[in-house]
Amino acid sequence: MAPHPLSWIGQLALPRLTLLLNHIVSSEPVATAKLQAHAGRTIDLRWESSFKPPLPAFLTGGQNGAWQPAPWRFVITPAGLFEAVEGAAGATQADTSVTPSSGLIITVRLADPLTMARQALRGERPEVNIEGDAALAEVASWMMKNLRWDVQDDIARWLGNTPAELLRTVGESIKQSLQRWRPQPGSRPGATR
Repeated sequence: MAPHPLSWIGQLALPRLTLLLNHIVSSEPVATAKLQAHAGRTIDLRWESSFKPPLPAFLTGGQNGAWQPAPWRFVITPAGLFEAVEGAAGATQADTSVTPSSGLIITVRLADPLTMARQALRGERPEVNIEGDAALAEVASWMMKNLRWDVQDDIARWLGNTPAELLRTVGESIKQSLQRWRPQPGSRPGATR
C-alpha cells in the first residue's frame, strides 16, 4: 500500500510532541515515579476514524478515504519519561489483534475535525481504548485523567506573571466567544436565539 501523501507531518510532529509530553510528565514527580516502575515497556498509540474528508483519492492515500495519522510507539525510559521509536509501530500495525506483552496499545477514536474542535472547547477528550498490561494501563489512565499542561506557568517563566495573566485572560475570552457562537443542538444556523 502506498504511504499517505501527508505522512511526513507525523514524522515532523512526533519528536516535538514527545518533547511536550515529557515536559508535562516531568513537571509532575508522581507521574515520573509511576513510569519509572515500567521502564523498558512500550506504549503503541494508534488512531481510528470513520471520517472521510471530501478530498480526491490521491490525497487520502488510497486507504478507503481514512484520514488518520500513522501509529506511534513510545518506550518508557529509566528516568520515567518517553522516547519515540521510529518505524516500529508501523510493523505492529499489521496484526491489530496482537497486544505486546511488555506494554500497551492505546487506540484513540478520532471524530471529524469540527466535532473534535467542539470537544476541545468543552474540555472533553476523545474516546480511548487501552489494551495490555493492567498495571501500566492503570498508570496511563491516571496520567490521562490527572496531567495537564500548565501553559500559563510556562509563559510566566519566559515573560513574567503579568503577560502570562494577560494572555490567559485573552485566551479565556476567545474561548467564551467561540462557545457563545457555536450552534446549539436542534437550532438552525443563522436563527436568532
